[in-house]
Amino acid sequence: MKYQKLCLFALLLAIILLVPAAAQQPSKLKRPVKNPPQFPNIIDLENKDAQPANQQENQQSKSQDAAPAPQPDTLAGAVQSLAAELRALGQELRSLNIREQTQIEMLRMTRVDMRIDHYERELRPVRDRIAALEADEQMLLQAMTREGLMAQTATAATFNREDLMKQLKLQHEARYRATQAEKERLRKLEADLTASLTIYQNISRETERKIQEAEDTLKSIESGKPESALQSQAEQSVKTERKQ
Repeated sequence: MKYQKLCLFALLLAIILLVPAAAQQPSKLKRPVKNPPQFPNIIDLENKDAQPANQQENQQSKSQDAAPAPQPDTLAGAVQSLAAELRALGQELRSLNIREQTQIEMLRMTRVDMRIDHYERELRPVRDRIAALEADEQMLLQAMTREGLMAQTATAATFNREDLMKQLKLQHEARYRATQAEKERLRKLEADLTASLTIYQNISRETERKIQEAEDTLKSIESGKPESALQSQAEQSVKTERKQ
């Protein structure tokens, strides 16, 4: 009995020691075959030959899609062309604005000319009336002298010539004062009309100057002339007008 128990114990111990060792042993390496089967290479299940071709095609398509980098000369020429177009567009817009402003100034000048004509028409009869009143004043002053009174009463049938001369003188003085009052009123009216006329005449001259400057600017833009000379001419014209 004891011997059987020892044999069983030894057998179990051997099994316990051999099982982990067998698990730790590496798998056996496959030995190369002299004549391996050729069907994987013939059929090309993984489509290995098409992959390099696809890669080449992708590279070619990428190279075709990639645009060539612009040369510095080409880029500089494009920038210069764009700058020239922008300058031309700016000049065209400026010319358009100047033309519109010129039209506005011409319309303004037309209205100013109408106002000038109005004030000139108003002034003409006022000045004529003032001239007539001044002539009446001179005539009354001459009539109020003693010689004038005597000439006026020379043919009058009266018993007292002196009293008649005094009455005539009083009448002439009253008429003279009325003439002076009327002339003074017309003088004030003439001054107001003249001031308004002067204002509109100055506006007309200023408008003419602006129109002339606009026309010169348009000519300089069309001819490409620099504006420095044009500005100096405008300043000189303004100085001349101020001196006048």
